[in-house]
Amino acid sequence: MPPRTPEQFEEIRESRKQQIMDTALELFASQGYANCSIAQLAKHSGISKGLMYNYFESKEALLVAIIEDGMSEILDYFDPDHDGALTTEELTGFIRKVYSSIRENQQFWILYISIVLQPRVKEFLEGEPFSRVMDQYGPMLMAYFTEMGFEDPALEMLTFSALIEGFGVLMVYAYPRVELPDELLDSYEERVIGMFTTRPN
Repeated sequence: MPPRTPEQFEEIRESRKQQIMDTALELFASQGYANCSIAQLAKHSGISKGLMYNYFESKEALLVAIIEDGMSEILDYFDPDHDGALTTEELTGFIRKVYSSIRENQQFWILYISIVLQPRVKEFLEGEPFSRVMDQYGPMLMAYFTEMGFEDPALEMLTFSALIEGFGVLMVYAYPRVELPDELLDSYEERVIGMFTTRPN
């Protein structure tokens, strides 16, 4: 058997890294971030504690990687061409993709939201991880709502964020205990799109 190439080694490393992140996501959500140790995470990932540090230098670094992985997916939806400007077509696509992701990947979002709402995690993430997102996300929304002619762009941004995040919380905690028909969810999505892509009179 020929020796593995550097590219193959990198693929193996990235695959194992993702496996560790998936395991940590489940443990942080079920047991609480503060109650999980590196030793526990390594055991459930099927590797040694020493090897764990080859992938993540600390539990905090692992947490940041998980949160940033989720955020990067959302931001890729938000500004797909990475030009720093938001159009009505991009905002429409963003809303559709976020709502679709929440509806189709409920298990991930249940875990993700349960983690970021934990007090110790929230306190830790109020620094650089969230500030980097808001530094990019906030000005683009403000510029968009200003250009669209909304009277109070800051109020529109707050309302928009609440409707996006609120939908995630609704789907995580109400569904499937409360059956929400697809037609109702589709109508809600269209209403949100209409609210923010139609210029005010």
